[in-house]
Amino acid sequence: MGTPFPWVVLVLTVALVGLSAPRAVYGQPNFIIILADDVGWGDLGANWAETKETPHLDELAAEGTRFVDFHSAASTCSPSRASLLTGRLGARNGVTHNFAVTSVGGLPLNETTLAEVLREAGYSTGAIGKWHLGHHGHHHPSFRGFDYYFGIPYSHDMGCTDTPGYNLPPCPPCPRHNTTARVVRKDCYVEVALPLFENVTIIQQPVNLSSLTERYAEEATRFIQQASDSGRPFFLYLALAHMHVPLEVPSLPPPTSGWDIYGASLREMDALVGRIKQVADNHGKGNTLLWFTGTAG
Repeated sequence: MGTPFPWVVLVLTVALVGLSAPRAVYGQPNFIIILADDVGWGDLGANWAETKETPHLDELAAEGTRFVDFHSAASTCSPSRASLLTGRLGARNGVTHNFAVTSVGGLPLNETTLAEVLREAGYSTGAIGKWHLGHHGHHHPSFRGFDYYFGIPYSHDMGCTDTPGYNLPPCPPCPRHNTTARVVRKDCYVEVALPLFENVTIIQQPVNLSSLTERYAEEATRFIQQASDSGRPFFLYLALAHMHVPLEVPSLPPPTSGWDIYGASLREMDALVGRIKQVADNHGKGNTLLWFTGTAG
């Protein structure tokens, strides 16, 4: 679930993709919200000149609008997500703490989400990534306004995994048959294997963290393509695992010098955002609002 920082970290970049394209031929705009987890202010080269790992995000910032004094509604996972999707602070929407693996509740059902509003307006709505607003019953994203969901129900340090040797810091491996459980790290649940959902179905458990970024990119691309082919405007909420620990060793090749796992993870996140922007350019140029933001938690 992460440790809240003493100050709120939030980086926001807004880009109207292909701003120079004529808008008269379009109707309702598309919306893409990309939420990074535990990203730091200095993680982006647009904010810190010494950072060289984020060329796509830096380009996005240069082309769009940067809000350099923007405050998150909360410094932890569930409350910040609840406020983002409802437009209401935790004191009003009822979400003031993180939900746990054992939580049976979630974002109160009487709260209206952005996805519900946009779906009512004819949008195709999709959520990909970390949800963390309740995973039982009607708290699941499939019942909160999203036509499609692909992702994990809570933080990826809240359950045992199948690749414990590559996680920094490590979460416990899932116990194998005829083996005793390993030592449990704080905030990890050794008896619960982290699941991967597609809509309401668990399609992998424990999730393979090393392939999660690529799968998110593939599903986001497929969602945008299908929505565009249908002729409907779309809303995509993409909640990344980056830069929340444990950090998975990325598949991208390391740079020639100064390589470390954190820097490589930054480069992987940046490449994912660049890929989504390219897909948005291909399918909604001139009519897609792409918002990149991050929060502690």
